[in-house]
Amino acid sequence: MANAIVTPNIFAKMTVMNLGGALNIARNMSKEVEKTFGKPKDNKPGAIVQVRKPYRFTVAKGLGYQPQPITDQFFPVKVSQIAQVSFEWDSVERTLSLREVNELYSKPAALALASTINMEAGVYIKNNTFNAVGVPGVTPVDEQPYLAAGDKIVELGLPENEELGLILNRKMSSSFVHGVKTLYNPAGTISKQFQQGQISDATLGYSIYRDQSIPTHVVGTYSGTPLINGANQVADGGNNATMVLATDGWGAGVTTLNQGDVFTLGSATDAVIGGMQTVHPQTRQATGDLAQFVVLAKVSDVAGVISVLVSPAITPSGQYQNVNMAAPDNAIITVLGTSGVSSTTGLLLHKNAFAFVSVPLANPEPNGVEMVSEATDPETGISISFIRQFDGIQRRHINRFDVLYDFAAMYREMACRIQA
Repeated sequence: MANAIVTPNIFAKMTVMNLGGALNIARNMSKEVEKTFGKPKDNKPGAIVQVRKPYRFTVAKGLGYQPQPITDQFFPVKVSQIAQVSFEWDSVERTLSLREVNELYSKPAALALASTINMEAGVYIKNNTFNAVGVPGVTPVDEQPYLAAGDKIVELGLPENEELGLILNRKMSSSFVHGVKTLYNPAGTISKQFQQGQISDATLGYSIYRDQSIPTHVVGTYSGTPLINGANQVADGGNNATMVLATDGWGAGVTTLNQGDVFTLGSATDAVIGGMQTVHPQTRQATGDLAQFVVLAKVSDVAGVISVLVSPAITPSGQYQNVNMAAPDNAIITVLGTSGVSSTTGLLLHKNAFAFVSVPLANPEPNGVEMVSEATDPETGISISFIRQFDGIQRRHINRFDVLYDFAAMYREMACRIQA
């Protein structure tokens, strides 16, 4: 095959194609936000863009016309994450074939960028998701925790037939395949799982992605009998909002709650209700599951009294009701996981749970550098910038790929963590 001069457009498109194909976590996040960005060429690190949530309606009864206000829910996202791969390429290497360029440069650069973006996306989702199943530090060996994760999301309003993406690592996948080997399953499913050594999509009904960059969470260090400090701590907004929760009763010594810790509020005074439960957003009926809350910012204290920033807000009534009651004073706080334990975290999510925001960078004018180009992957929305300059002294081409991106929470209740 004859060598070919690789144009910047071809180089950028090859790289973004490889990059998009490797974004196993970001591809399960919403990208339907590009049309709200305004001028796509003016974006710089730290730029503020507005992202719009999909509408959610409530049902009214009776013949009388009962309109509800349609309010566009826009929220600002600072696009501040920038990642790059830079390298030098001499004039001899420049005349390689397209296949050689792809294998030697485009694919390795894309995989390096994908590893960073997937890791950061996974950590962001983990730290902003309050639904959680499984036991931290114990890898699931059957289907129950994975199905329970889907149950939680559906109970919180997701229609039955919506697609969910499950991201887990090889160890979680292998433990599942080994654990269900003696259970009854369709022969084709069993065969596929053992031939490929991984969970089949048909087993759980999810689109399944294996990725080694899924996050690990370390539970904070705590002791004592932590309690709600004060009755009727509520806030508007429900699952769309956050609040600061006053607590006490933590044990003597340093207590630390890490970002991403999850806990429930079980009532110490109401044995009938047995704790604060989530409700379906349309029917307002209690689901039977204890409401879970995720810690949004690390906090430490030595006096046993801690104010914790959490998601969601406790909203026991109104349009955004998400729980069946307000927690009474001294409701018991139960943290998910043993103090200090490390846990791999699988992720199950609907695309509207979180947004992956990527915008083209403001590039220099073509006459300011030797080559400049950009390309966008239509599936994930990731945009990549390619710039090349020539160093006449060393006779080498200086190349760089840059991506500008960030993440945003949309409907956090549409995601669930699987502890392992």
